[in-house]
Amino acid sequence: MLILFCVSGIVLNHVDWLKNDKNNGQISTPIPSALAAKANAQLSTLPTLYPEIEAYLAKQYALTNVKSIEWEKEDALVMLDYPLPAGFAYAELDFISGTLNLDYQTGGFLSLIGDLHKGRHSGEAWSWVIDISAVLMILFAITGMIILFQNRKKRLAGIWITVLGIATPVVIYLCWVPQLKGVY
Repeated sequence: MLILFCVSGIVLNHVDWLKNDKNNGQISTPIPSALAAKANAQLSTLPTLYPEIEAYLAKQYALTNVKSIEWEKEDALVMLDYPLPAGFAYAELDFISGTLNLDYQTGGFLSLIGDLHKGRHSGEAWSWVIDISAVLMILFAITGMIILFQNRKKRLAGIWITVLGIATPVVIYLCWVPQLKGVY
């Protein structure tokens, strides 16, 4: 996990590498007949079918965690927006024509690890992976410091290296990173 977060951190620092790392696609397929029949019987109350529509898209295309659902009553359209790590899926169910149009974008490996690094649209399970990894890395650092303080021969050099490791990014930040000053 440490290597994954280090590599993805480098990728995030060079977002220009991700310029051509996206793939767009579209699927057009008939709406399942059972769902279309229910919808045609209840065109004026299509929102009551949202759970069934979501269940169908989850089963057929593994789409979960819908961001938004819109309904155009006069055109009998239901539109669902799904954010994904490194992409998105946008489903449009046209109950008049009986067609499901699914537009999607997926990212390549670099885009994917960048979004996983940030936890962007990756779900609760991945959020736990990030948190547990961070806690373990903190524990590794603390236990490393404890081991350092127990080693008399290398303690002084280790303390100086630690101070240098803390001071260097602080100095770089204060001297070379653009920042707004004088506003509080």
